[in-house]
Amino acid sequence: MIYPEYDLYLWQYRATLRTYNDVLLKKEELFQNTQAKAISYDKDKVSGGVPSNTLETYITKKEELKIDETLEEVKSILDDRESLLKAKEQELRASNHLHDKVYCMRYIDFMSPYKIAEKLNYSKSEIYRILDKINKKIKLG
Repeated sequence: MIYPEYDLYLWQYRATLRTYNDVLLKKEELFQNTQAKAISYDKDKVSGGVPSNTLETYITKKEELKIDETLEEVKSILDDRESLLKAKEQELRASNHLHDKVYCMRYIDFMSPYKIAEKLNYSKSEIYRILDKINKKIKLG
């Protein structure tokens, strides 16, 4: 059975994708601070102070947090995980094990249990039993 390993690869790929998204959000948040803001007239006027250069602050913080390097590294990991996932999917699709076939049809091709039963020439209740076993194995593994 290959599907538990495929499911693990899928979970790892999604976790890396979430990490990539988090880094992008940090970068976006820093960038948003450089954008023009509306003037607030209800605040007290204060003379003095040093005007801040938002673009300079953005670049400094981006370098401090090493956002670009982190994005490159996470993107590289994401690409590697994606290629592993695709290779495992090909292996899963080539498998002759019944559970692998059902997993592939249900969770990759998004077929209904009725369609799976029809294609594999099994009863619908048998397909549901197999899906229950698959779900238990995925949750435990």
